[in-house]
Amino acid sequence: MTRHDGDLFEPKFRNRMVLLPAVLLGLLVAMPWLLELIETRWLPTSFKHFRELVDSLITAVLGIWILTMIGRERENNRSHLEELERLSLTDPLTGLGNRRAFERDLEAALKRAERADLALTLLYLDVDEMKRINDRFGHVIGDETLSTLGAVMRSSSRLGTDSAYRVGGDEFVMVIAADANGAETIAERVASSFTERSPRNSRVSTGLVTWDGHARLQQLLDEADARMYRQKHPRLRVAPA
Repeated sequence: MTRHDGDLFEPKFRNRMVLLPAVLLGLLVAMPWLLELIETRWLPTSFKHFRELVDSLITAVLGIWILTMIGRERENNRSHLEELERLSLTDPLTGLGNRRAFERDLEAALKRAERADLALTLLYLDVDEMKRINDRFGHVIGDETLSTLGAVMRSSSRLGTDSAYRVGGDEFVMVIAADANGAETIAERVASSFTERSPRNSRVSTGLVTWDGHARLQQLLDEADARMYRQKHPRLRVAPA
């Protein structure tokens, strides 16, 4: 996992946190003899509350240290949980969101589009002849091909507006905040850039569907998949989902 600044387990901070309780423990062990020595040799007999004052001071320091440790541990746990959540929503090969992230984000995007009356288009992409690429050139080239498509989709996504996901082996989806014409421009740019940059000049088939304000998530995905399949196999008749 990625280290965070101020992490509880950074060496310098860890050493300090171990040293402080060790010093305080040593003081507690030696305190009865130290207090007796100070009281008998240097303090006037009229000063009767020195021992209580020192005990209170040590208790306060220990309390502050414990609260600091608890706060640091909570922050560390929160950072780790956020990192685990991010990893659970990320495809490790491409760095794009995975299917779980896609379903979560699309539901939120549909609600925003409905609330603000915004256009929303789903772009479904599938790498052509992916099995042949793996069989002929090996899975290293196959993985590089998929990673390249992920990079192209990421660079083609407008920050804060569009999002890209890998939802299957060679199946990808973009959620585009645009109407059919705007999404078509992005789809063409992704397809051409991918062919130029992929290791074997691979191609993708695409399917676009613009939300009509009523279709649910799975209906949108099925329709985009069907349109992509018709492009991939133009001579086959595929009924709309």
